[in-house]
Amino acid sequence: MSQTNIQIDPLSTSCVLKYLGLAIDEIKLVRSINSLTEQVRMSNHVGIEPARKHYLVSELRFLNKRLRSVREKANVH
Repeated sequence: MSQTNIQIDPLSTSCVLKYLGLAIDEIKLVRSINSLTEQVRMSNHVGIEPARKHYLVSELRFLNKRLRSVREKANVH
C-alpha cells in the first residue's frame, strides 16, 4: 500500500474560502430579498400601513445594493 503525501496550497485555500464566504453572503441576501419581495407582493392584496410598505421597499433597495457589491467582489478575479 502506497502512502500519498497531500500538500495544500495556502494561497488557493485562501482564495476558495474567500469565494465560499461571498457565495454564502449571496445566498443569505437572495433569501432575504425573496422574502421581502413576497411581503411586498402580499401587501398589495392585504392592506398594510403605507409606512410599513415604504420600509420594505427601502430595505429591498438596500439589500439589492449589497447583493451587487458582493457580486462585484466575486467578479474581481
